[in-house]
Amino acid sequence: MPMNRADRAKQFAPFDALRGLREALAKQEEAHERQEKRELSEEEQASIEQALVELTRGDDVEALCFEDGKYIKVVGTVVRVDTNFRYLQIGEGRIAFANLYGLCIVRRK
Repeated sequence: MPMNRADRAKQFAPFDALRGLREALAKQEEAHERQEKRELSEEEQASIEQALVELTRGDDVEALCFEDGKYIKVVGTVVRVDTNFRYLQIGEGRIAFANLYGLCIVRRK
Protein backbone atom coordinates (compact mmCIF):
# COMPACT_ATOMS: atom_id res chain seq x y z
CA MET A 1 0.00 0.00 0.00
CA PRO A 2 1.51 3.40 -0.96
CA MET A 3 2.18 6.07 1.70
CA ASN A 4 0.18 9.27 1.73
CA ARG A 5 2.04 12.57 1.33
CA ALA A 6 1.93 13.59 5.00
CA ASP A 7 3.45 10.30 6.19
CA ARG A 8 6.07 10.44 3.47
CA ALA A 9 7.06 14.00 4.46
CA LYS A 10 7.56 12.92 8.09
CA GLN A 11 10.33 10.58 6.95
CA PHE A 12 12.42 13.52 5.83
CA ALA A 13 11.74 15.87 8.74
CA PRO A 14 14.87 16.83 10.75
CA PHE A 15 15.49 14.56 13.70
CA ASP A 16 16.13 16.18 17.09
CA ALA A 17 17.34 13.42 19.40
CA LEU A 18 17.48 15.73 22.40
CA ARG A 19 14.27 17.66 22.09
CA GLY A 20 14.56 21.12 23.64
CA LEU A 21 18.37 21.04 23.86
CA ARG A 22 18.84 23.96 21.47
CA GLU A 23 16.39 26.11 23.40
CA ALA A 24 18.02 25.23 26.72
CA LEU A 25 21.49 26.03 25.37
CA ALA A 26 20.30 29.37 23.97
CA LYS A 27 18.71 30.24 27.32
CA GLN A 28 21.89 29.28 29.18
CA GLU A 29 24.02 31.37 26.79
CA GLU A 30 21.76 34.39 27.27
CA ALA A 31 21.94 34.04 31.06
CA HIS A 32 25.73 33.80 30.85
CA GLU A 33 25.93 37.02 28.80
CA ARG A 34 23.89 39.05 31.30
CA GLN A 35 25.77 41.79 33.10
CA GLU A 36 25.35 43.76 36.28
CA LYS A 37 24.21 47.35 35.89
CA ARG A 38 27.15 49.54 36.83
CA GLU A 39 27.09 52.93 38.52
CA LEU A 40 27.98 56.00 36.46
CA SER A 41 30.78 58.29 37.54
CA GLU A 42 29.97 61.94 38.21
CA GLU A 43 31.69 62.92 34.96
CA GLU A 44 29.63 60.41 32.96
CA GLN A 45 26.41 61.64 34.56
CA ALA A 46 27.30 65.26 33.84
CA SER A 47 28.14 64.43 30.21
CA ILE A 48 24.80 62.66 29.68
CA GLU A 49 22.85 65.45 31.37
CA GLN A 50 24.57 68.07 29.20
CA ALA A 51 23.80 66.09 26.03
CA LEU A 52 20.14 65.77 27.10
CA VAL A 53 19.89 69.53 27.59
CA GLU A 54 21.30 70.15 24.10
CA LEU A 55 19.02 67.62 22.34
CA THR A 56 16.22 68.77 20.11
CA ARG A 57 13.60 66.87 18.21
CA GLY A 58 15.01 65.57 14.93
CA ASP A 59 18.64 65.23 16.08
CA ASP A 60 20.34 61.97 15.14
CA VAL A 61 21.89 60.35 18.19
CA GLU A 62 23.80 57.30 19.33
CA ALA A 63 22.87 56.13 22.82
CA LEU A 64 24.32 53.39 24.99
CA CYS A 65 21.70 52.00 27.34
CA PHE A 66 21.17 49.12 29.75
CA GLU A 67 18.24 46.83 28.97
CA ASP A 68 17.42 43.28 30.09
CA GLY A 69 20.86 42.67 31.56
CA LYS A 70 22.75 43.90 28.50
CA TYR A 71 24.30 47.11 27.27
CA ILE A 72 22.99 47.96 23.81
CA LYS A 73 23.65 50.73 21.33
CA VAL A 74 20.65 52.55 19.90
CA VAL A 75 21.07 54.78 16.86
CA GLY A 76 18.23 56.90 15.55
CA THR A 77 16.36 60.17 15.45
CA VAL A 78 15.12 61.88 18.61
CA VAL A 79 11.35 62.05 18.72
CA ARG A 80 10.96 63.37 22.26
CA VAL A 81 12.90 64.27 25.39
CA ASP A 82 10.46 64.05 28.29
CA THR A 83 11.95 65.67 31.41
CA ASN A 84 8.78 65.11 33.47
CA PHE A 85 8.69 61.34 33.04
CA ARG A 86 12.48 61.19 32.48
CA TYR A 87 12.76 59.30 29.21
CA LEU A 88 14.25 59.77 25.77
CA GLN A 89 12.30 58.56 22.77
CA ILE A 90 14.36 57.51 19.77
CA GLY A 91 12.15 56.30 16.93
CA GLU A 92 9.52 54.03 18.49
CA GLY A 93 11.65 53.08 21.51
CA ARG A 94 11.84 54.79 24.88
CA ILE A 95 14.90 54.85 27.11
CA ALA A 96 14.60 55.87 30.76
CA PHE A 97 17.20 58.45 31.75
CA ALA A 98 18.32 56.06 34.51
CA ASN A 99 19.26 53.47 31.85
CA LEU A 100 21.37 55.83 29.72
CA TYR A 101 25.11 55.15 29.87
CA GLY A 102 26.27 57.27 26.97
CA LEU A 103 24.73 59.77 24.60
CA CYS A 104 26.32 61.28 21.53
CA ILE A 105 24.71 63.69 19.05
CA VAL A 106 25.68 62.44 15.59
CA ARG A 107 23.92 65.07 13.50
CA ARG A 108 21.96 68.14 14.44
CA LYS A 109 18.56 68.86 12.93
